[in-house]
Amino acid sequence: MPSAWVKHVQSVYQKGKAKGLTYKAAMVKAKATYKRQGAAAPAKKKGRKKKASKEEPEDEVEEVDESPKKRRRKKKAAF
Repeated sequence: MPSAWVKHVQSVYQKGKAKGLTYKAAMVKAKATYKRQGAAAPAKKKGRKKKASKEEPEDEVEEVDESPKKRRRKKKAAF
């Protein structure tokens, strides 16, 4: 028993088969028109709450504005 996604891809493929559409291309084309339903539908994401910013006293140590250090690339292992 195929899933809803597979059924959708197959219907797109059958419609485009006469025009020379490949199954792979049908999957790409079907992605744009597929709508998820039921439990598979993604839940709406809630935004993160921002933490209340604490006011810093001005008498403390001044911050030094330094640019962050760049990460070095790992060397590829030579075989």
